[in-house]
Amino acid sequence: MPEDADGIDLLRLPCAAVLRGARDGREELLLFDGGRCVRIEVTAGTLLAGPVRLLYTLAGFSELEPKLLTLRRLLALRRLGRLPATLYPPERRARRWAMAFQAYDGARAGATHREIAIALFGAKRVETDWAAGEDMRMRVHRLIRTAERLVEGGYLRLLRE
Repeated sequence: MPEDADGIDLLRLPCAAVLRGARDGREELLLFDGGRCVRIEVTAGTLLAGPVRLLYTLAGFSELEPKLLTLRRLLALRRLGRLPATLYPPERRARRWAMAFQAYDGARAGATHREIAIALFGAKRVETDWAAGEDMRMRVHRLIRTAERLVEGGYLRLLRE
């Protein structure tokens, strides 16, 4: 019997795979290649039975881009045997999030906003900018508030983006 050109055995791809079952009978497959990952939600059937033909659900436009990107990643994995870094653009907001969590950690440890600013921007810059107005103080305040919102559940919104 000839191999199905559109079939794929997701559990035999050359990368780490984790298959999780949900209580409702659905499956979730995570494929890892280094620090990159693709998540596939199986709404009917099972991946345990061997090669499968995937049916993709693309509904609406608001979340279409991330779904198309996932399909591009899966296609690259099938063709190349790896998840290319070019399909994982760097997150533009990562630097701000890192600074926000540094500020948050400092605040939780009891540091003043000025001490946090020195840790983030350097003593020389703080010496120059701190007395010049409220800009740097407000920036530290906004960074701490950003981290607080993320800690309080805002990270869930990021995961859906």
